[in-house]
Amino acid sequence: MNLRAWIKKIENFEITIPIPIFGLGCGVLGLTLAKSHVKMGQWASKLLRSLEYRGYDSTGAAFQDSEKNVTLLKDVGAPSVLVQTLGIEKQEGKIFCGQVRWATFGAVDHVNAQPHDVHCKRHIFGAHNGNITNTRELKQFLQREGHAVLSDNDGEMLVHTVEHYFDIELNKIPLADQQQPEIRKAAMRKAILEATRQTVGSFAAVISDPETETQWAIKAGSSLYFGVGKVEDVPFALASSDLTAVLRFTKDLVKLQQGEFVEYTADSFQVYAYQDNRIRKLNQPDEVYKRGDKINRIAVRSKLRAEDTELQPQFKYFMEQEIFAEIESTGKLVKMFLGGSNTGRHMRNFLNEVEQLKEIEQLGRKIEKQGSFSKQVRVFNDYAESDRSELFIENMKKHYKRLYDEVFKEDFDKKYFFSNDKNTFIDIAGEPFDKKRMLLAKALDSVSEKQDIQEFDKIVADFIDLIRNTLRNSRNIYTIACGTSFHATKLAAVFFNEIAGVEIIPILPGDYRGQYSKCLKSNDVIIGVSQSGETKDLIDIFNDIDSMGIDVKKIVLVNNMNSTLGQEKSDISIPIYCGPEIAVPATKSYINQMTLFYYLAIKVGEMHFEECKNTLTEEQLGQMDYEISRRYKTLLDIPALIRATIRSTEETVDYVASKIYMEPSMHILATKLSGVAKEGALKIRETVLNHCEGGEASEFKHGPNTILGKNTVFGMKNIKSMVKYFQRKIDVMEREGLSRGLKSEEIREMIKAFSTYMFTRTMPFNLSALGMALFKEIAADYDMFTPLYRNYPLIYITGPDERDVNLTISQINTHKIRGADTFVIAEENDRLMENASSSPDMKKYYGFGYIILPRTGDSLMTAFSASVVLQLLGLKMSVRKMGYLDQVGFEDHGVHPDVPKNVSKSITVD
Repeated sequence: MNLRAWIKKIENFEITIPIPIFGLGCGVLGLTLAKSHVKMGQWASKLLRSLEYRGYDSTGAAFQDSEKNVTLLKDVGAPSVLVQTLGIEKQEGKIFCGQVRWATFGAVDHVNAQPHDVHCKRHIFGAHNGNITNTRELKQFLQREGHAVLSDNDGEMLVHTVEHYFDIELNKIPLADQQQPEIRKAAMRKAILEATRQTVGSFAAVISDPETETQWAIKAGSSLYFGVGKVEDVPFALASSDLTAVLRFTKDLVKLQQGEFVEYTADSFQVYAYQDNRIRKLNQPDEVYKRGDKINRIAVRSKLRAEDTELQPQFKYFMEQEIFAEIESTGKLVKMFLGGSNTGRHMRNFLNEVEQLKEIEQLGRKIEKQGSFSKQVRVFNDYAESDRSELFIENMKKHYKRLYDEVFKEDFDKKYFFSNDKNTFIDIAGEPFDKKRMLLAKALDSVSEKQDIQEFDKIVADFIDLIRNTLRNSRNIYTIACGTSFHATKLAAVFFNEIAGVEIIPILPGDYRGQYSKCLKSNDVIIGVSQSGETKDLIDIFNDIDSMGIDVKKIVLVNNMNSTLGQEKSDISIPIYCGPEIAVPATKSYINQMTLFYYLAIKVGEMHFEECKNTLTEEQLGQMDYEISRRYKTLLDIPALIRATIRSTEETVDYVASKIYMEPSMHILATKLSGVAKEGALKIRETVLNHCEGGEASEFKHGPNTILGKNTVFGMKNIKSMVKYFQRKIDVMEREGLSRGLKSEEIREMIKAFSTYMFTRTMPFNLSALGMALFKEIAADYDMFTPLYRNYPLIYITGPDERDVNLTISQINTHKIRGADTFVIAEENDRLMENASSSPDMKKYYGFGYIILPRTGDSLMTAFSASVVLQLLGLKMSVRKMGYLDQVGFEDHGVHPDVPKNVSKSITVD
């Protein structure tokens, strides 16, 4: 299935897109039921489609029935098509192993598709996601050992390697005992220990033994989630690369960490360590286990909602919906900074006044301790039917009727209560909703919100302590991130510099290894930023730092706190609370990263203020105090600023998009806010597939400005102009040739020769003297390049500071006289407008646009408003270009704001 067809299915809601925040590099699934079921194929198809964003090069499914027969179905193509054409939807079975592929090792063909069903020495089947870098060496080893390796796929090497050591372990056992389930399972565990020792890379895998009807899911550096539950009253266990895929079947999740694997059937599971590991946590005991150890884990009810990923009717694209959602997502984060929502505080105050706060807190803890959702519901129902519940309602009606009425103005089907990710109590309340149960759930959630706030405040306090220690020891603070997250750290450096007077050093992982890896010292701080928490580049850096044996503290900002970075690799994990983000281009996660960094800069500024009290003058202290207070005010303004930006700039953004969406290349130039320019350029490259560079404006004149004027960067509009010009020359050739008595055959030869001449300047030798004379006459003044030339688009971003405005004016005038069109993103400024709008040559076309940002008078606030504008610009350019390419029949162009070609939310392969 081609990308364009897949996009059409998404737009027609034939594919449900999950929360794609957990990685690129295939997706793997392992589902086992308590008994064979006729709907196994339907459930398998749903799971495969939910992983489509992770890979659509090939799709595969292996089914095992109650007679232990295995059916393997796989081919090249996306699951949204192949689940039907391969007959996956119609399969019955007890065990399912599935995979969607984003090709790394091995060509995109049938033999390299996964799963792999192997029986060279023992019969097992399985699949993986990720990247095993010693694939070539493993293949050579396996072939020497007599394995029939059919592909170049690293997944097949893994399955054969497990098979190889499984056979070795079973051969140590008397033949009569080899079929004993517990003996075979023990042999498989040893095989996995040895196989993981032999593999190099980052992956997750599912291995199935048909004989014992058991599966093993291995978490070896790539995302892997495991849940248990019931579907249509049939017990099941499910492993998946994607969290949302699991959440669509169950919310009872079992925590898996790097270096672990889980052995499971539908009725039982056991987690094991396949490597020695020590997980360090700040102010908590280390978690230590040895290779082969059993690890005691229980299923815990997740408070995430897979249901909150639907495209709302007022939006056509997820990217659009998520840009508009930035108002709410930053608002939730700001409320967290302020101690919670107004309604939550009112509810807690009420509970405290009527002396039921502790009682509700105890009820919440009791509910959360229950091992299953049904037990949680039972505890909730017991309280809801008790006299204490009646007293709670009576007190609210009597003392807080306004709050009682306010609660029921909310749409409980669509909105969270207070917390950003906690929804246990609304689920427990069940449907249909009644006021008493809903108010009780609201009270419980207000307590949950309080816990969130206390946890968040503690995390921030620990963060400040680490920064204080680093500054006192005159050591360095580094931020390490990739892509969009790196651009957020570039802005974090500006925030910390401007607000707190503290230096942080933003680095890309590759640059860290080349420029800083041997410079780290004790008391340094590393701040990693990863939306998914599974970014391979960043995990590798954190592992390298751990191996150095020095006291370097590691902090991460993540959206997925249950991720590898969020749980295992950091001393402190700080949530960005942006909620699900479905479109591949990051938007609201980036804005929330910026908002969180802005807040942390203020908190560090406060700390710095306290540290400096004894060394600064009264005037200096007064200035610092004023600046911190002012910054708190601007922090509260961020959600409203985003709303105002979206509302006030939509028309002009669309106008600018209409001017430049087909331009093949452009630059975004920012004064001081280079992170904004780089992120805006990335959004255009991702969603529009046009070349775009972003950076500090003053750097453009140091080489990149050579692209101005005549160049060889041509797009569709350039080609269209050239074709029109060429056609005019052909018309002259035909008209003059006929009038001079040339035969039509020779005129056709002249046209062919002219098509060659325009690119090679080579004269033809097959024309008559008359024809040659006409050819030279027409060719004499032919200029192929003039029709191709267009002004080059430059987008300028500046804050309202006078120095920045003056620099931008100078740059505009320097560049437009050399062949640039000018588009400005800035607050209203008459001088900027006059200089940007005036044409350098009234005889020639000059493109101009000015997107006026809401007035703040603050360059740091420009970072937020300009970022939102550039997101909207990328969206509108993408939609326009996609529509045009579809109209002209440009197949597989890959332009789409939600699923552009070749990219994914998080890169978990090297």
